[in-house]
Amino acid sequence: MNILLLTPYLPYPLNSGGAQAVFNMIDQLRHQHHYTIVISQGSGYNPHNIQALQEMWPEVDIIYYPLWRQILYLPFVYERSRRVLLKKLVPNSRRLIIETATRPYGEWFSPHHVRFISQLIETRHIGLVQVEFYECLPWSNHLPRTVKKIFIHHELGFVRKQRLLKALTLSAKEQQLLEKSKQAELADLALYDAVITVTQHDKEVLEGEGLVTPIYVSTLAIQTPSYPYQPQSNRLVFVGSAGHQPNKEGIDWFIDKVAPLLKKQQLTLDIIGNYWPDTYTDCQDIKVNLKGFVENLPDVALGCIMIVPILSGSGMRMKILEAAAMSLPIVTTTVGVEGIDLVDGESCLIADTPDDFANAILRLEHDTALCRGLGEQANRVFRAKYHPSVLAKARNEIYSTIIQSKP
Repeated sequence: MNILLLTPYLPYPLNSGGAQAVFNMIDQLRHQHHYTIVISQGSGYNPHNIQALQEMWPEVDIIYYPLWRQILYLPFVYERSRRVLLKKLVPNSRRLIIETATRPYGEWFSPHHVRFISQLIETRHIGLVQVEFYECLPWSNHLPRTVKKIFIHHELGFVRKQRLLKALTLSAKEQQLLEKSKQAELADLALYDAVITVTQHDKEVLEGEGLVTPIYVSTLAIQTPSYPYQPQSNRLVFVGSAGHQPNKEGIDWFIDKVAPLLKKQQLTLDIIGNYWPDTYTDCQDIKVNLKGFVENLPDVALGCIMIVPILSGSGMRMKILEAAAMSLPIVTTTVGVEGIDLVDGESCLIADTPDDFANAILRLEHDTALCRGLGEQANRVFRAKYHPSVLAKARNEIYSTIIQSKP
């Protein structure tokens, strides 16, 4: 089958959960289908990364829609410029947080961009258009009705926004704008032939909101090899980019609220991921090392305790699956493990308050048998339910069902 994949991000290098999710699924299916990938956001252009990915995937066509084409479209330029200006004038402010959550989302696709995609669909005899990520959701308004189109919902936008703003007191107008943004998201989802969520929980949320579009669950895949349990040290590890707000929010919460409770333990926290400022190493309660992007995660993570102090967001945390593949003991919040079949006290420890989170880490620091038991059980769950070959087979079955369904 010829599949056209529209995404705002090049799925390489694997420096984010989203990149891993797209890369790993295509890597499993690229010999069974012919993929054409169009990166539609027009930013982050890196010829070296494109060439490296093309060499790995010679049977996949990778097209980067040029930024200069979008710059000719005034609505696109206005919105981009306005947001850049806001970030510079009022960084980390209440206004910026609310603006980000309540303004219209996604890209403003120019008429040329829309014609370009329509021509690809026609000339390449595309049988299925697969749209990835929240930013590209509005493509449902522009794609031809003659082609089957599906949306892969990595993270429910309105759920993420609600959780992000839960600590703020919103005015009546701001509440209305938030609700308007939610209804716009649901309306765009309704225009697809099918929606694929990455967790059963997200599917149930959309069904509860009255979305009648067929919804399927297709868990994300990772390619981290399965490792046996290794004895723990006094090292904690967190994986994630500071560019993803829930990651930054979670680490800020951990450093401000949890780390002071661990001050006497002489623990080290390795943060793996891009865009973390050097100020995070100033923490007085726990030693913080900023590792940046790491090519091979097991090289630095084996023998650690994985912490996932996520308080907001939606979707599936790839870092949880990576930890399970490496048999690491995991301390997470309820939101962090949401949608993943790990059980508190059996395959992970779940803690939602600073005291409970710190106590969970202390338990693992002093109980080697508990570390081993949690790590090994998490690994068993990973191999049974989240191995890439199992997940690719399930995605293929969903494709077949969608293609065979009536218009």
